[in-house]
Amino acid sequence: MNVNKKNQIDPLGIYVHIPFCLKKCAYCDFSSFSCQSEDNIRDYFEALHKEIRNFARENQNSDLPMVDTVYFGGGTPSSVDAGQIEATLALLKEVFVIQDTAEITIEINPGTLTADKARRYKKAGINRASVGLQAWQDFLLKILGRIHNQADFIRTMEILKNNGFENFSVDVMVGLPGQKLVDVMETLEALMVFSPTHLSSYSLILEPGTPMANWVEAGQLDLPDEDEEREMHWAVDGFLKQQGFEHYEISSYCRPGCESRHNVKYWELEPYLGFGLGAHGFFQGRRYGNTNELRQYGERLNAGKSPAVFEPVMAPDEMMSEWMFLGLRKLSGIRDADFITRFGESFFVRYGEVIKSLIADGLLAWDGSVLKLTDRGQDFGNRVFMAFV
Repeated sequence: MNVNKKNQIDPLGIYVHIPFCLKKCAYCDFSSFSCQSEDNIRDYFEALHKEIRNFARENQNSDLPMVDTVYFGGGTPSSVDAGQIEATLALLKEVFVIQDTAEITIEINPGTLTADKARRYKKAGINRASVGLQAWQDFLLKILGRIHNQADFIRTMEILKNNGFENFSVDVMVGLPGQKLVDVMETLEALMVFSPTHLSSYSLILEPGTPMANWVEAGQLDLPDEDEEREMHWAVDGFLKQQGFEHYEISSYCRPGCESRHNVKYWELEPYLGFGLGAHGFFQGRRYGNTNELRQYGERLNAGKSPAVFEPVMAPDEMMSEWMFLGLRKLSGIRDADFITRFGESFFVRYGEVIKSLIADGLLAWDGSVLKLTDRGQDFGNRVFMAFV
């Protein structure tokens, strides 16, 4: 089996988690915190830099692959001082070999970006932005607990354009409380004015314990039903395809050639490192995840310990399973020839009965070389993915 060889030759991705926000959204259960002092933020970045240096020291005798994607996620990376982002990216360039053509992304929330920040991001080497709009309508943004309004988003787009950002993604959400199909279409039509190269469309997921989940459970908010949400999804799909976007992953659309190169690593089981609070990585066939406790993260690093919990090296059958259900998120599907190259056998040998059943149910299609989701399979994606677990 080629698993180890595959992981050695693929370029690395790096994810850096910045857990700070001006305000935590009502639906969010990510590792993020609001109302942090400048001292806390400074201490966090000192710990983050220790984690990066520790990894470099522990792997100094290894032949690490070059890095071709870096992703600053959160939280709200654009809410902290630009100097912290500059210093972190400079450190990554110091301890890793980052390709000149690397995709380097930063997540931005409207209302947190200034012209000075955008200029400094660009100068530091960041060449892609991911902007969290979620909805065009101010009443929906208020329900979500977002800090921004429509005018803030427009201003953010102007700042990005004026500072040379041409490759940027926008996040939108469907299935929101009080949202109608007309709101979704108005959002998409408004976005086209700004010529995004990428758009991510997510369904709202109510995470237990979040304020929004509690409000819905208490009957204070009503969600669109499943049929309405499905109608929204297919309206997004049809509109964006008419505008020349490609639907390349269940939640992701792009102009030709503008896929999120970093996110593709997740779906193709390629290696990536995660640094920062709650960050996850997949390296040398092994997954790991950092603690979600902010104090513990700093304390462990200050004591010379790793903040990560490492899973055992993936067994071959586990890796096959992940390769299948992650790869099927891509609308282009997965190739049996690629499975054979990586694992030494056909996926029909391993999953023949499962695949046959899903094809019979109209959830998967096989054209002789590629297996992929049907339209019905998109509607019931979780059923497909769980079949390979």
